[in-house]
Amino acid sequence: MATPRPDAPSLAAEPPESGPEQARRLTGQPVGRLFVGLYVLAIVGVWVALLTPASVTLALRIADLDPAGKASSLALVTGVGAIFAMVSNPVFGRLSDLCTSRWGRRRPFMVGGVACGVVSLVVIGIAPSIPIVLLGWCLTQVALNAAVAALIAVLPDRVPEHRRGTVSGLMGMTNQVAQVAGTFLVQFTGTRGLGMFVVPAVIGLVLVLAFACYLKEVPKTRAELPRLSWAELPRSLWINPLRHRDFAWAFLSRFLVWVGKSLLLTYKTYFLMDHLGYSSARAAAVLGWTMLILGIGVVVASNVAGWLSDLVRRRKVFIIAASLLFGTGMVVIATSSTLTGFLVGVAIAGIGQGTYVGVDYALVASVLPDRETGAAKGMGVFNIANALPQTVAPAIAPLFLAIGGGHNYAALYLSAAGFAIVGAIVAQLIRGVR
Repeated sequence: MATPRPDAPSLAAEPPESGPEQARRLTGQPVGRLFVGLYVLAIVGVWVALLTPASVTLALRIADLDPAGKASSLALVTGVGAIFAMVSNPVFGRLSDLCTSRWGRRRPFMVGGVACGVVSLVVIGIAPSIPIVLLGWCLTQVALNAAVAALIAVLPDRVPEHRRGTVSGLMGMTNQVAQVAGTFLVQFTGTRGLGMFVVPAVIGLVLVLAFACYLKEVPKTRAELPRLSWAELPRSLWINPLRHRDFAWAFLSRFLVWVGKSLLLTYKTYFLMDHLGYSSARAAAVLGWTMLILGIGVVVASNVAGWLSDLVRRRKVFIIAASLLFGTGMVVIATSSTLTGFLVGVAIAGIGQGTYVGVDYALVASVLPDRETGAAKGMGVFNIANALPQTVAPAIAPLFLAIGGGHNYAALYLSAAGFAIVGAIVAQLIRGVR
């Protein structure tokens, strides 16, 4: 391979050459433990930067600025931010696919996205009003989802098929690890001032930089990539479900199961209060154990399922089993009248959710419509199946709760089980993956 020019700027000791043959050779190389470790830590870093404000500090900042209207202000900020997140992931994934930077396609978006995220989180920390917080949060969602889109695309780019289950299993636990880490960070940084926003963001930047410096990419030339104008970009994001049916079935399965998951997470507090009769203080205490049980189930099951799926060289069976397990957990919750029954249902649902996230990235990486020039776009579109249920679930939940006069949590969680079971049925329709 050609020797890099001594004056060429680089994030690492990378060959500046390009070409399809070099790219194929690099893609076929095995990835070692250091690569996987730095990769997973980089994903954790981005989630720490994003989920710490999403789950804790954004609400605290809004409460400081608007104590009387904090609930409606938080709903406004998070709702609009979710739209920006849903759009930016596939858009920046597509831009990453088409990037011809000498530093590669993914690294500029990883590093640039998290760096811009640090700045936008500073904006939230010093914001004098809710509109500025809204602006800062929308910018944060755009920037950090650009980094997520580039990072997730590394799986089909660089990880060989026989290792994708193991790596996907590690990726599946990153959200839970980041949420726990963010909770402890807030205890360290305090609940006021810039620190609670900047410290998680800087940790994310450092972890992403470490992986970006280690990652090897062969830059693409303009001749290797499709030529698109800015006007054609939105149309290029469309993936025809009739032409790419396996991808469409994978998307729909994930969407259905995640609607069930969103119903569980969104209404678990009200279930404890309205159905089991707990006070708000006791419900808050129980929720800590609930999230711990759910997190343990996800972390353990995702790693075991990912490893096993590589061992037996099967993906679909794990997705189907995971959907059915999650549905079983929802049935247990729907029929429970005690805290023990609720926690057992949560534990089963956590194992099901962990099994699902431990394998689904590996599965979808195998059915992407265009892995050579559209991997990040495809993974970004797939990630919409994560975000959209967060909007759909609160919209449909009142319909189920209203059955029989209101507060019908049995109907709500039986419907969640139904969504998961249909998700399992849909997964069986995927033909391109065993």
